[in-house]
Amino acid sequence: MAVNPMQKKARNSMLIGVIIGLLIGCLGIAFFFMQAANYKKQIDQIAANEVKAYALKNDIKSGTSITANDLIQVSASKDSIPTDYITINDITDKTIAKVDLTKGLVLSKSMVNELGEEITSDLREQQYNMIVLPQYLDVDNYIDIRIQLPNGQDYIVVSKKRIKRISEDTIWIDMYEQETLTMSRAIVEAYIMKGSKLYATTYIEAGNQENAIPTYIPSGEVINLINADKNITDKAKAELNARYTDDLRARRQDINAQINAVGEQAQSNLESGIEQEITKAKESRKEYLDSLNVAE
Repeated sequence: MAVNPMQKKARNSMLIGVIIGLLIGCLGIAFFFMQAANYKKQIDQIAANEVKAYALKNDIKSGTSITANDLIQVSASKDSIPTDYITINDITDKTIAKVDLTKGLVLSKSMVNELGEEITSDLREQQYNMIVLPQYLDVDNYIDIRIQLPNGQDYIVVSKKRIKRISEDTIWIDMYEQETLTMSRAIVEAYIMKGSKLYATTYIEAGNQENAIPTYIPSGEVINLINADKNITDKAKAELNARYTDDLRARRQDINAQINAVGEQAQSNLESGIEQEITKAKESRKEYLDSLNVAE
């Protein structure tokens, strides 16, 4: 049967169109898969470059403890955060801020320190109300407690203590047994010697500053008591004995000379100072109890 040339031409044109359509479709599908592959590659690259870091929920002061509750997990590019970014495993119960840190900041290891204070069996919270305090002292500040003698000599009694609580003239700090005994001796001597004072100085960047070395030398009686006390660690005894060397006994002799110069007035001064301390403690306790009643 003869084929009409026009029909043949139309059939060929249709076949060519179908073939071209199929080629375009194949090219389109190939392009789609290429684009999908490139997109997946980009996503994989982003994912490979993305890490889980931790940012601060709130502002943190220098020297203040940082806990897991202070942090929020964030996803970030490795290129946009410090290379020493912190993971949750880097946070311990001794982690503190080196400097003042702001809310939203991604935390890095260079921003924190580990608090050197060990939690030992002889660590206790102590309350003091006879220390001259800086005007702007606040909770979580760190202080040295010093004693200034009438002749102008000045010694560090205990160093780098965190203010746990504070009222108008009373502070609460954690103290080791040997520090408590040393502080008790310094209090007695400050009471005895009119013109002397116990006062606190504040660390500027507690997280970045090392502990000051105590320079106050307690009496021989206190040293013997500390050495005989089973509650005090051998490390603490060794450190205190190292401070009480022949070269430094001259410093203790100078303190004794200051006390002896007071003479008969010393006992009266001591009794007066202790009475004032007891009165302040009672007043602070009453204020606290009154505040609880108001809250109820």
